[in-house]
Amino acid sequence: MNRRSIHSYTWIPKWSTKDGAYAAERAAAFGYGQLVVPIRDHDSIEPAAIAALCERAGVRPVATSPLQADNDISSTDPDVHRRGVERHCAALALARDMGADRMGGILYSAFGKASKVPSDANFQAAADGLRIVAERAASYGMLLALEVVNRYESNLINTAEQAVRMVKLIGADNVRIHLDTFHMNIEENNLLGALELAMPHLGYFEIDQNHRGRLTQGAIDFAPMLRRLKAADYQGLIGVEAFSSAVSHPDITAGVASWRNLFDHGDDVARDGQLLLDQHGL
Repeated sequence: MNRRSIHSYTWIPKWSTKDGAYAAERAAAFGYGQLVVPIRDHDSIEPAAIAALCERAGVRPVATSPLQADNDISSTDPDVHRRGVERHCAALALARDMGADRMGGILYSAFGKASKVPSDANFQAAADGLRIVAERAASYGMLLALEVVNRYESNLINTAEQAVRMVKLIGADNVRIHLDTFHMNIEENNLLGALELAMPHLGYFEIDQNHRGRLTQGAIDFAPMLRRLKAADYQGLIGVEAFSSAVSHPDITAGVASWRNLFDHGDDVARDGQLLLDQHGL
């Protein structure tokens, strides 16, 4: 299996079937075998068409499923919590039908800056809901990957340690951790230490610069982490992600605060990722 993954937003403003075909073609051209397909607006997702375009390009879709305040699976409000579980289960069916073998992202809480510290009850609610979602995913032969993000995108899981705690609390064999170096650079005391902690549960490792632009231009040194993955014979997905105001739709730009033009074309990012991964034999 080609384990290299890249986000479709590297090339396109937001997901559509038409633009997604272009992203899939460019991903394949640079040797990526996986393409991230965000399941944000369910009505805009055409599973059969996505499966067909990915098959033509020779890539496999990797689905993500974001939540909002009215369907936050970590909520202790029973109705809000239920809507979160239902949304994830609906997204799983779409992901299955487009040919994905996993669904990831901030699966455990609403996306966005929170206004208060989460409680143990919020953490437990997320685990209880995700246990149900994981069972549904297992019935489809799929994995869940919990992305660890920074404080401005969630208040629930910001570190590898918290992610390991969540995985153990869910207690399902098909739940993995997704580490992203952009978020790690903000929240972790030690990047290698965080990687080591997550390694037994790691299913997705994503390289993403401190400014979220070109991978070869920034403050994060990926080499020690990539060497560690190689030494550990890591077999999960390795992803590339970047955003630029010159490419992203205003909604996406606002969501990830990508206010600057950090690259004009996604090919530059894909080439950077290709170079880095080739250098480390991953």
